[in-house]
Amino acid sequence: MEVWIRPSYYYLPKRNERMPFPVPGWMWDRSFGVGLYDEHMRFIRRMDSLGFDGILFTEHHYGPNGGITPSPTVFLSAATQVTERIKLVTMGIPLALYPQPVRVAEELAMLDNLSHGRLVAGFISGGAQSLYAYDVAAEEERERYHEAYDLVLKAWTEENPFPWHGRYYHYPCVSILPRPLQSPHPPVWTVATSAESLQWAARHRIRLIGSGTLQGATETLNYYKDYAGTHCGWTPASADLGISREIYIGPTQSEVREKIHEVFNREGDLAYSKVFEAPELANLQRAIRSLRSQPRPAPGERNTAERRSQEGLRSGRYLAGDPDSVTEQILQQRTVSGAGVLVIRPELGEMSLDDVTKSMELFAREVLPVVKKA
Repeated sequence: MEVWIRPSYYYLPKRNERMPFPVPGWMWDRSFGVGLYDEHMRFIRRMDSLGFDGILFTEHHYGPNGGITPSPTVFLSAATQVTERIKLVTMGIPLALYPQPVRVAEELAMLDNLSHGRLVAGFISGGAQSLYAYDVAAEEERERYHEAYDLVLKAWTEENPFPWHGRYYHYPCVSILPRPLQSPHPPVWTVATSAESLQWAARHRIRLIGSGTLQGATETLNYYKDYAGTHCGWTPASADLGISREIYIGPTQSEVREKIHEVFNREGDLAYSKVFEAPELANLQRAIRSLRSQPRPAPGERNTAERRSQEGLRSGRYLAGDPDSVTEQILQQRTVSGAGVLVIRPELGEMSLDDVTKSMELFAREVLPVVKKA
């Protein structure tokens, strides 16, 4: 089983401060921001040396969550120069936000070369905050995303110049350089919950990461696998499936018990407040829910109370404990879900990156060798 790290890239100048959306410029601390990037580059380098299989670069606009990663490709480009073996994963690029998908294809091909073939391309649907930030209509988002994806894949793989005339994108000639190092192209992953999105991913053989409760994530992955086998003529392997989890690991169960509820509850407390929130954002969120309201294979996934502490642990959303306990939880979730990739987010609540690094060093020593054999 592979293990990928997902940093949070939070912007929290004051540890007790809840950040609004959008974050106004007067709240940006220039020296603190520079320090955040420096810290994360050191963290990325350390995760590479510890033997983790991948590290994720997210995309968010106007903050606060992920507020320092408006461009995962820029961050990933820097990471190519401080890492040697770890996979560099964009999870994900909301393609509908990009007016020039050909440029996305070109830049990702550059990154695949700069990383010597370590790029993993993750594409996703845009959330309300991102659509609002880039003024993309909710009713156009899915079609833009899917057309842009087809264009990127063709730009990567077509050996001769070609024209493209779609609904949203028009090019008299497409012929990108460089070509991706990986052939025919870097592996592609996505996250999805609606039936339509899962079917689209299966038809295009895009690998899938599930989240939520263990039961919910397993149902999502099973729906995807069943649709791929029944309607698309292929059977996703374990390596094509992932699960995403938040994690807290400590050297002993007693130490974890002392801190676990504080860590996970504080994670929820730091969710952004609605101060400064644009009035249009609520309408956009409702429109997205309406447009993506097809039946989900895992209903009831977003119970806020369930995400908290004890219930989150019982439902499998969280992994927590000493190394032996965490190893047992991971192996059990792998058996149930069939996933061959585990994405863990260890940067929770008010934990510093130094604390997160220490916890991942413990994970790498005690848990990773066992999990990799699973």
